Amino acid sequence: MAWRPTEYLIEGMLDNTKAGKVTGWMRFAGMTDAVMFDLAGNFHRDIRGTKIRLRGEGKTANQDQAREYMSGLSLQQTGKVGDITAGRPPQDYVDYPYVEWYTDANGRCVLELTRPGEMEVIGEQIVSENAAPISRDQQKQNMTEFLNNVMQAFESGRPKVRRKGKKTE
Repeated sequence: MAWRPTEYLIEGMLDNTKAGKVTGWMRFAGMTDAVMFDLAGNFHRDIRGTKIRLRGEGKTANQDQAREYMSGLSLQQTGKVGDITAGRPPQDYVDYPYVEWYTDANGRCVLELTRPGEMEVIGEQIVSENAAPISRDQQKQNMTEFLNNVMQAFESGRPKVRRKGKKTE
């Protein structure tokens, strides 16, 4: 149910230095242009208020497969932050780097980074005693909204979500 382009990630940068906003870019194998991000929300407490640099193995990916999979990913990712964490204390979600976001164009998107060095935190996080955890209720609401949109799209016979290089309208 989620778009998972982790294996095609080449590099990227996400910035949460402005409270309530995540902006940045990512480059993926199979795409000539960078994907730009403008999301509402914050990183988890372990990295809130920082920038993160992402590096992946996308350069070594099969380019034909990458073009096919990534062909439907919008170059403008506008929506809401899901769970974005480096997985370090204080842990509010998982114990490894994880990047999730929701958009109207592509629905739920997830990067699960498991290799050392795939996420570099730049800057100092907001001191955890002063930062509230990301609301699990808000994250459940984000997922519920996403699933409702998928259900409505299928019921209307015109799904909006584009996946794996195919627009499903």
